Amino acid sequence: MYAVIKGELINGSGVRFAPRPHPWVARITGVGEQYSLARQFMDCVYDYTYARRSGGRGIHAYYFLPPGLYDCFIVTSWRHHDRFFIRVRDDGQYYIISRDEVDLCLRNGI
Repeated sequence: MYAVIKGELINGSGVRFAPRPHPWVARITGVGEQYSLARQFMDCVYDYTYARRSGGRGIHAYYFLPPGLYDCFIVTSWRHHDRFFIRVRDDGQYYIISRDEVDLCLRNGI
């Protein structure tokens, strides 16, 4: 089973506004160099159903995730975002875990 994570693309318009970072989800594949994580960025499916004409709001990105560990970056508003780790179980349910739990899972080969 797959879990689904949704993020919204929030862009600026005009010259004064800088574009916001896009949401992303990366599968954690192991330990990288010097306490970093080796990651593989996941593809998403875009939904334009509720998009504004300018494309500034309403475009949603859906990530379909098989079981494993993931690093998620979700933009929540113009000024805020969430970055968190999740573990997707075999039944498609997911839960948020801490960085320490990610390290423990990688050490135990889960």
